Amino acid sequence: MIVTNIILIICAGVFIYINFVQQGDKMDCALRLGAFYPPNVRERKEYWRFMTCHFIHIDFLHFLMNAYAIYELGKFFEYILGTGSYLILVVVSMLLSSLMCYSAAEISSRYDWTVTIGASGIVYGFFGAICALGFLVGGIYMNLLEQFLTVIFINLLYTLFNPRISKTGHLGGFIGGILSIVILLVLKLI
Repeated sequence: MIVTNIILIICAGVFIYINFVQQGDKMDCALRLGAFYPPNVRERKEYWRFMTCHFIHIDFLHFLMNAYAIYELGKFFEYILGTGSYLILVVVSMLLSSLMCYSAAEISSRYDWTVTIGASGIVYGFFGAICALGFLVGGIYMNLLEQFLTVIFINLLYTLFNPRISKTGHLGGFIGGILSIVILLVLKLI
């Protein structure tokens, strides 16, 4: 569980720093630490934000929910995929989550000034991976998908009806999870 533990340690460290160490505005601190903000990516070429935004949480409940999901699903995926393939799943989910946010900002100015933070793109990548494994591999993975269908559905509804949640980030993470599994299957790493 080395990758999962590293993700959780970084998320926890950043959360503690933003909320208990630094003395300034929390959102300003999140922006300095790498929150996803399309104008900074476009104008300042701060491409590292595609990755760093996933480790930043300001709100305790947001941090707790993402950390719990990453711990539970991450240890499962890291075990069945192995560290290298699991890392592909995580990185591709992160990148597609951020890329979808960036694409939305390029298409509509409505999203241009949106600050995006949190590891939900990774969590939705796990959901996408569960769906891909269920439909593409079947067997025990279809059983897993059936077990998680309610959780995925509830998360989808929560995403759709909560205006503070990045729908594009969640969709991108979900697509990233599916794409990761397809890549791993093509490379015969699963």
